[in-house]
Amino acid sequence: MPPLDPGPDRDDLPKESPRAILFQFVIFPLGIVLIGVAVFLLFGRLASEEHTIPDYLNEIQSGGKHERWMAAYQLSKSLKRGEAKKYPDLEPKVAAIYVAAKNDDPRIRRYLSMVLGNIGDRRATPLLVEAIDKNVERDPETRIYALLSLGDLRDPAAVPHILRAAGDEDKDVRKTALYVLGELGDARGVPLLAGALTDDTADVRYNAAVSLSRFHDRRALGVLREMLDRSRLDRVPGMRPDQKEDAMLVAISAYAPLAGAEGRGELVQLAKNDPSLRVQAAAKDALKSLR
Repeated sequence: MPPLDPGPDRDDLPKESPRAILFQFVIFPLGIVLIGVAVFLLFGRLASEEHTIPDYLNEIQSGGKHERWMAAYQLSKSLKRGEAKKYPDLEPKVAAIYVAAKNDDPRIRRYLSMVLGNIGDRRATPLLVEAIDKNVERDPETRIYALLSLGDLRDPAAVPHILRAAGDEDKDVRKTALYVLGELGDARGVPLLAGALTDDTADVRYNAAVSLSRFHDRRALGVLREMLDRSRLDRVPGMRPDQKEDAMLVAISAYAPLAGAEGRGELVQLAKNDPSLRVQAAAKDALKSLR
């Protein structure tokens, strides 16, 4: 998550999530490596040639040091294009490579986690649950990817494990778990989300509030108001202007339906006075929804 207390660099996290702007804000901080550019400059052959899913699987197992993780990344991209339909029962093949890559370049397992989530086969749940266990997997980035993929699988059996991850000492793992709990919409996550509203780390609180709002829980309102207050965001160390804007946009979308008419005052002020035209427009749209 963000340059709010940046922590270790997490530059190889790709901009793959189709989810809310908030998730990009909280997960992808400073200095993101543009994977597409890296592919073009360093691995043009892998990016430009026509590859099938079996080609990528073979490349992951037998390619060179760089080709293996890039093949895993490209495989995740191909599945997002819907190519998995051509290859039924893909999960066991990917799972076997995932297990075998335990001591390989960690990026391989990160991207294969995405693959397992995209396949949508819940037989992968035990593997991904194991990968979010800090006693089994010490790499925080790999645990983040596994959490996101469990969100894609939407398997209720994973919820107790995601709840444990939401208490992790690593703030990026913690807030990813909170985000995923909101995505899953499982009521077992509500008490923990409410408790995380007082987390010391701003973006952890923000994730908790947005996720809690999806349960129509008004306890999220206080932190959502914090996200709408530029003076509060200005006090968050290292938070860039674009991240403040993104946080406010997501907060508006969560705040308006939850606060209802009670939130009209804040939204009117944003619509009239915020320096961002995007925030003004979002606030105006939210006000229309209250009529």
